[in-house]
Amino acid sequence: MDREQLYKECEKKLLEEKEKIIKAYAQKQETQQRISEEYKEPSDMEDLSLMTYTEEVLDKLSQRDMFILREIDYSLEKIKNNTYGICEGCGIEIPEERLCSIPWTRFCAKCAEEYEQMYGTYMESTGFENYSNIKLEREDITED
Repeated sequence: MDREQLYKECEKKLLEEKEKIIKAYAQKQETQQRISEEYKEPSDMEDLSLMTYTEEVLDKLSQRDMFILREIDYSLEKIKNNTYGICEGCGIEIPEERLCSIPWTRFCAKCAEEYEQMYGTYMESTGFENYSNIKLEREDITED
């Protein structure tokens, strides 16, 4: 597939993922509201701990989603500026397989691995360090 067609396909994936995150966020808000209403006055410590745990999980998921949403918006801007698909580490074109797997990526696999060794995950180094136990899936690990 040529690069222009690849970028159009990636743009489509980015927009779909953005829509999915926004819908999930709305559902999360509804869930949190329902939990708050159901447990206004927890009847025992088990109810309170379940409520707290559920709220923490939902918050962590939304932080990961917010990170990805920000990266999606950044990638969409790069597509508009014709700078999409170029590794921010070494300046080479990011391979098609990686862009198809992680269309919001800023780095080729080699630079991403080097970055993670130096700074931790990209997510941690960009202000999401409180959620370091949330890892982004790496489907491109076989890339050389």
